[in-house]
Amino acid sequence: MKLFRTKNSIAAVLSLLVLASCDKRDQYVAPTPALTDNIITVASKESNLSIFTAAAKRAGLDQDMALLGTYTIFAPTDAAFTAAGITAAAVGTLPIDVLRAVLRNHMVSGRVRSTDLLPGPNAAYTSVQREVLNCSFYSGSFFINAKKVIQADIVSLNGVLHKVDGVLMPPLNTLTGTAAANPNLSLFVAAVERAGLTTALNTSTTLLTVFAPTNAAFNAAGFADVAAINAADPVVLGNILRYHVIPAATLTNAVLTSPYNRAGRAFSIDLTSNTYVTALGATPTITVAVSGTGVTVRGNSNTAASNVTAADILYFSGAAGTRPGILHIIDRVLLP
Repeated sequence: MKLFRTKNSIAAVLSLLVLASCDKRDQYVAPTPALTDNIITVASKESNLSIFTAAAKRAGLDQDMALLGTYTIFAPTDAAFTAAGITAAAVGTLPIDVLRAVLRNHMVSGRVRSTDLLPGPNAAYTSVQREVLNCSFYSGSFFINAKKVIQADIVSLNGVLHKVDGVLMPPLNTLTGTAAANPNLSLFVAAVERAGLTTALNTSTTLLTVFAPTNAAFNAAGFADVAAINAADPVVLGNILRYHVIPAATLTNAVLTSPYNRAGRAFSIDLTSNTYVTALGATPTITVAVSGTGVTVRGNSNTAASNVTAADILYFSGAAGTRPGILHIIDRVLLP
């Protein structure tokens, strides 16, 4: 899954580096003369993009896609939308503003074919929603915000479609706001509040990768409920929580070394089997292991590794909310 793992991947990436020596995102590429269908019409003819096209019509974006400008769309398949809880029936009940924000986060101005995509890791593109989409190339495939491009270069009169296997959700809340929306993270939120780290984490201008333990993980570590969290020493809690945070410098300097790197946060596909410096300080570090069965992370005092059970959840941070971080959910509390 990691970059340059096979000789074929090396050859593919070298060819991409040549193609990407200048960023082609803003260059106009004339469509094939025979093409007459606009991008939303082309999408509607794809059998597994029915939820995407229905959502575009409900959000009123179908006319924009048909008439205004040239677009590259990373379109989630029906299976991807369904896995994210957005079924065909749900499309009709979602608030229009939320639906528009989600769909606009899948759109990039201009025509970007797969041969134009920068290999990353985490090369930055800006969506129509004005959020950063990070493109990476690993083991022969492109990923956008860790979602795999499963079919590329479906061309239309005014753009190009790439099908992806996941929904590119924009960050909709702060770290604690995002965590609070998950009932299995209520003890994590309580711990952040007890440690006095709410403001620091929610408004950090440094990009952060955060591992949030579930309630069951806190229970196993001796914190039975919110009362137990509130009875704990806030300094001890603060040190534990900082041990679950990887700051940008660790990733930029030690892991994501490509010249196309625009990173400072790690999606699950970016993590490598390595040790990472945390916000607690240079020592102790946490140890990440990556295998075919997923990603695990272990603290120095843990007897067993923690599994990443849900990954790549974006949250917004900073005063203007323009520097989103990444939240990964884990099933054990990491102990220094």
